Amino acid sequence: MHCTAPIPEPPRLPKRQCGTSTISRLVVGSEPGDVAVARRWSAQVSHAGVRLARDVATVVSELVTNSHRHTASGLPGGSTRVEIERTPFQVVIRVSDDGPRPGEQHIPFPRMTDPEPLAVGGYGLRIVDTLALYWDWAGDAGGPLTVRAVLDRSP
Repeated sequence: MHCTAPIPEPPRLPKRQCGTSTISRLVVGSEPGDVAVARRWSAQVSHAGVRLARDVATVVSELVTNSHRHTASGLPGGSTRVEIERTPFQVVIRVSDDGPRPGEQHIPFPRMTDPEPLAVGGYGLRIVDTLALYWDWAGDAGGPLTVRAVLDRSP
């Protein structure tokens, strides 16, 4: 009987922690002034330089405005939840609404459309798309939706 020596395991790299994420949360109401509250708050909690803090505030402002304009979050008593997660290289923004307005036949999903060139409004997701590395959304038809935008935080 021929015995072979066991094959040694390859050396493993030590586990490195790239840093921890920090999450800040805010719930705003349905009043138009609540968009400004979310905008100022997001710039402060982003803990970023002027350019990135401005971009975070703009994305939050556009997403909260869309939540108010297109969902039950904009109705009296409605709310919008904003979450900002800071990692070493990204800022992840999540904005969640209250779902569609009661009795609404068409359930709105976030999508970019081609607005009229002289139209007032309709550019919110285009602005988000320009400032973010990417954006997406999650949720089910007839329920609350969460729109996520990821911004680059690397130096």
